[in-house]
Amino acid sequence: MLVNVDAVFKNLKGDTLKDTDADGKAIDATLKEAIVNAVLSPGQDESGKQKVECYEIARRVFAGGNVELSAEDIVLIKNKVGKVYPPLIVGQAYALLEGKAEKG
Repeated sequence: MLVNVDAVFKNLKGDTLKDTDADGKAIDATLKEAIVNAVLSPGQDESGKQKVECYEIARRVFAGGNVELSAEDIVLIKNKVGKVYPPLIVGQAYALLEGKAEKG
């Protein structure tokens, strides 16, 4: 499935959510940032193979734009995002990953 990882998260009023980059500069909170941060977060009982899969997903997603993600990639991403982020991000991330995001 092709996923636009540059999609921006919004609060319930529709305002763009902000995050900070490595230098502390305010940036838009995007699906890309959520995926990369989540898949690179250490998980309990992850095998070396699973860690490599997470690393490869992070590398592909980090480039931004429309990224081809397999069903298995999406399951792994949803699992990691669901463990790392609060409901406001998880709900939007899941919708984007399932192709159910609101248009406009």
